[in-house]
Amino acid sequence: MLNRLSAVDQISVNSVGLSSIFQIGDSVRITPSLKVLAVQRESNLFFAREGNFKNDQAFFQELPIPLITENIQTGFFHDKPVIKVHSIKVMAVSSSSVFHVGSTDRIQTESRIRHIRQLLPDKNRK
Repeated sequence: MLNRLSAVDQISVNSVGLSSIFQIGDSVRITPSLKVLAVQRESNLFFAREGNFKNDQAFFQELPIPLITENIQTGFFHDKPVIKVHSIKVMAVSSSSVFHVGSTDRIQTESRIRHIRQLLPDKNRK
């Protein structure tokens, strides 16, 4: 892991939610994960068996991880050992995302969202 000092004078974050991370400082591994099933209806009708992830294959399929087959060589020259930032303003960090000031060896995030909209029949809607 490349180690450089990060210096931030001021950070303003309005909202952090839905399996997200706001990290200050070094970390070895960050792995936020989120599964959301959202049903939006025009009428207040609920069924007892709704909201069960095990009935939805999209939440259990294995995600393909791309294999790197090329040889990659990197070289780094840090002219200054400090990354200096005056101010950072973030409106929101959401849905299995990361806002991180510092060094990280590995970040692996996953977000699976199924949003279902059920609308009432309307003769004017096409």
